[in-house]
Amino acid sequence: MRTRGILISSVAVSVAAIALGTTPASASVDFDPTTGVGFIGKGDVQSALGYNNAALQKAVDSKSLAFTAKQPASQSLSQEATQAGSQIGSQVGIQVGTQTGAQVATQVVSQDLTCTYTNGNGNGTKTFHRDGVRNGERTGTRTVSHVGIREGNREASREGTRTGSRTGVLTGILGYDLNVEARKANQYTGFILNGWKGEPSYEAGATSWNSPTSFGDWSFGDWSFGNWSFGDYKFGEYRFGDYAFQPVTDVQWGKWDSTPGENPDDCLRSANADKITALSNVITPGAITGGPVTDGAIIDGAITPDNITDGAITEGATTYGSIETGVRTPSGPAKLFVNDKAL
Repeated sequence: MRTRGILISSVAVSVAAIALGTTPASASVDFDPTTGVGFIGKGDVQSALGYNNAALQKAVDSKSLAFTAKQPASQSLSQEATQAGSQIGSQVGIQVGTQTGAQVATQVVSQDLTCTYTNGNGNGTKTFHRDGVRNGERTGTRTVSHVGIREGNREASREGTRTGSRTGVLTGILGYDLNVEARKANQYTGFILNGWKGEPSYEAGATSWNSPTSFGDWSFGDWSFGNWSFGDYKFGEYRFGDYAFQPVTDVQWGKWDSTPGENPDDCLRSANADKITALSNVITPGAITGGPVTDGAIIDGAITPDNITDGAITEGATTYGSIETGVRTPSGPAKLFVNDKAL
């Protein structure tokens, strides 16, 4: 029971932090570190300072006594962290290409002309044959797809926190009054501690962080891809349409195969129309000889991107924010001092 306790004003956070109980150094020392209230016997002060009654009285009169308390404590810490990162990815794409080709050809053509005529000497038949050649052309198309790849990267960041603690010492100054209750014989028995004068200060020591930092998921930006890298198209055969040949009028004809002295025009001349009793003029297309194919330009179709293959994430630097301080927790008993001398 503290019959001569010291009344100390309560200082919310720091007072609570210095609240660890303490075993009095002497039977005449009674101290509550939560409030700073207590009692210190006169003899304890004299022992600590090496004062006799006169020296102690002088110190009291000059108000040169200062009572303080110190208590080891630890303080919880937290800190926000941001980490940068980057990621490389690859993407496959499919592209269709179309190519048009042109092919020239020649075709053999034969013509057989036969006519039956009449004149003053009776009827007769004339037969003629000739060969020729004509040019033609056709176009074809071919289509094929090929696969390409492109590389890209994207930036990332993630948020995290880390917690830790730091050791320290809480130091507070105590207000006091003399215990004059027994001063009938000009004596006093000790000092009444009235409580903390202001808020105890915290002298921080070494910091210890828990590890590792606890990060959340990465938050990625958009991919930034480079150009597609495609191989060559591997085309198959052209799919050709029909040849478009020159008309018969443009056939390059050879000489007529005829009996000497006979002329095919005798069958075809309009002046002889009344003498021609029968006429056969047959043109027959022959074999086609194809020439080389001339490849046209390749027309690239749209690229159809496939899924992106994510590569490894390269972790960058971590940026730490300000340190948030938490509760101070006493880690040892409080000690009383007078003029920096332990009681």
